[in-house]
This record gives sequence, structure tokens and C-alpha cells, in this order.
Amino acid sequence: MKARTVIHNARIPGSSGLKDLTIENGRFTSLTDADEHLTKSPQLLIVDVEGRVVLPGFVDVHMHLDKALTWPAIPNHSGTLSEAIWRFEDAQNQMDVNSITERMTATILKAIQHGTTAIRTHLNYSTSSYLHQVVEAFQKVQSYFSDYITLEAVLMCPFDITKEVEKDIRWAVNNGINLLGGAPHLAENPQLNLAKIFELAVSLDVNIDLHIDESDDPTVKSLEDVCQWTIQTGYQGRVVAGHCTSLSAMSELEAHELMSLVQKAQIGIVTLPSSNLFLMGREDKGLIRRGLTRVKQMLELNISVAAASDNIQDPFHPYGKADLLQIALLASYGAHLTTEEEMEKLIEMITSVPAELMKLQGYGIGAGNWADFIILDITDKKMILSELPTSRETWRRGQPICRISESITWSNKLKPVLS
Repeated sequence: MKARTVIHNARIPGSSGLKDLTIENGRFTSLTDADEHLTKSPQLLIVDVEGRVVLPGFVDVHMHLDKALTWPAIPNHSGTLSEAIWRFEDAQNQMDVNSITERMTATILKAIQHGTTAIRTHLNYSTSSYLHQVVEAFQKVQSYFSDYITLEAVLMCPFDITKEVEKDIRWAVNNGINLLGGAPHLAENPQLNLAKIFELAVSLDVNIDLHIDESDDPTVKSLEDVCQWTIQTGYQGRVVAGHCTSLSAMSELEAHELMSLVQKAQIGIVTLPSSNLFLMGREDKGLIRRGLTRVKQMLELNISVAAASDNIQDPFHPYGKADLLQIALLASYGAHLTTEEEMEKLIEMITSVPAELMKLQGYGIGAGNWADFIILDITDKKMILSELPTSRETWRRGQPICRISESITWSNKLKPVLS
């Protein structure tokens, strides 16, 4: 008989007092008030966390694993989005499956050590050759890390989707790509590009996750077309839009009308504070815009808004370490989410909200759900973003896989992946 594990004296957001979390066969079986009379036995392993905060595993719903860790080899002298795009595309012909796999692996390990238990990555298309390389690299890391993290991929469809490109896209979906995406607002004909992406997604019965309106220009409004296509195809609840920064440049009336349409279409929104604070507003003089979408107003409209890492040490954003607590803090600054209630919402924006957008089954701290969680070295739930505790322990399926304090300690099972 396998031993049960009890995470004893845990502090859980949304619950008062200390709790005991019982785990069997990789899942939580109960959440009860802490029992001070628990005693260890051959059938019961007690892990006393002494009042520390326990959170469900972080969910990074928008990342670019194929671009990660390419800076400073690929620079961005102007700091603009346009230079980042052409610099990366120019460098792609020097990449191969091994180099892409190595960077993906290193980035995933950073994410795990900071408490992430699920990642959705966007992958470039650019050329057929690069597509095959990046899909092979993703297949490798997905296989390597299958016991330690949930990975899924979005293919960024090119602007000109010819018959040959369509064959490549269908091949990619048949080889492990989970969703279709792209950046139609940058296309010469955004409406045509968006229509083709929806047509393909519907025919393949896959969900959609797009880069939309990453611009300071209020006239860039592809999000409106995304809403219309979502409703027209019956894809409500199956579409996610990242960035949406031009929304902040619009008038209050125009923005409110568009956000109401987003609400009607049940589109999930992802704000990427690190990259957009870095990239946007570069042409502004005097008072420089923050570069984020209207996060606070969307939350007030009960639109699902998540926060994610986006780019990690690449020409789009030279910083970052796959730490979603850091991202939540940046979102707090950039979106003025500073009340106690809003700080709690920020934690949801890197846990339960992106888990819902990824449609993760069995997610969260509760009976019957997978025991994927993080133990933070902090006892005051209100101080998580103030302290950004560096000491953390990541658990997956009821087993500890990584502990980070002054040095990183990996579980024995994960060591072969590191070698």
C-alpha cells in the first residue's frame, strides 16, 4: 500500500486558519483544518510546512520557448518590436533542432524552479524548414518533461497562408501542435489573415490563441474582428488574445464598446507586462505610456485576464527568468492593481485564470485535483508580492521535484533530464 502524504499546517489563499492537505496517488483527497494530533506511520508521511503559504502550481499561458535565451546573441538596438521581429527572423537560419531544444530545456527548468507546473508556448513558423525544426524540438522537451510539467504549443501562422503553408499547418497539428495563433494585426491584410486562421482552426477543431493589436496606435483594432469571428464560428470560450495594447490608446467610449464585445465573445485576455513595458511607447515624447492593455477595466467587466512571461532573454525582452511572481508584481505596477483584493486577483492571474484558459483538468488545491503546487517560504499571504519569496518548493503529482533556496536542489527523478 502506498503511503498517504499530508501537507500539514499549510496556509491557503481563500481559506482561514491552517490546513492539512492529504495526497494519495498524485491527487488531493481532502482539505481539512490542521490536526495537531497527526502522527507519522508507515502509511502516513507528514510534511509540516509550519504555516507557510501553499499555492496551486503557476500556469504560464503565454511564452516563447523557441526565442528564449537568444539575447545578447540576437540584439535589439532600438528596443522596438519591429527590430526584434526582423532580428530574430534573420537569425533563424543559424538555428538547428539541438540548439532550440537546449534553450527550451533551460527555460523550462527555470520555470519549474520558480513554481510553474504548466506552460503554453507560441512557436514561430517563418519557413517550412524552421517549422519542422521547432516542432521536433518541442516534441523532445514535451517528452523529456512529461512527468514534471504540462506543455502545450500554439503555432504562429504566417501572414500569407498559401496551399503549401496550409499543408504545413495541418502537419504541425498532426504532430503535437495544440492551437493555432499568429499576429494578424501585423499582416498586410489583417482581416484576410484572421479569416484564414479561423477557417483552419474550425476545420481542425483546435482552439485559437492570438497576438492581437500589440501597438500604440488606437486605429489598430483587429480585436474587434476577432470578437466577430469568434461569435460567428461559435468559438466562444475557445479564443485567447494576448497583448491588446492599442486598446489603451483608444478613447474611453471606443475602448468600453470593444471590451463589451470581448465580454460577449467570451475571449480570454493575456497581459504581458514585462515585454510590453519594455517595447511599447518607444515613440512617445514627454509622458510615456505604460504599454499594457486595460487590465483593471477588463477585470471590472469580469473578463478573464491572465498575466504571463511572454519573452525571456531574447531581442523582444532581454530580461526575465520565468518567474511568474515577478510578472504579477510588474502587472501590479503597470496596471495599478494595488488594493488588497487586487493583489489577490494578481495571484489568480498566474494560477486559476490561466489554468481555465488552458482548460487544465484537475487543477487547483481541492479534493480530486492533481497535487501540483508550490510551497513559498512566507507565512503572510498578504506579503507574497511585497517579499517575492525566493525560497520555494515545487510539487508535481504529489511529489517534490525542485527546491530553490540558496542553491537549487532537484529531485532524483529529474536529474536524468538535467544530464
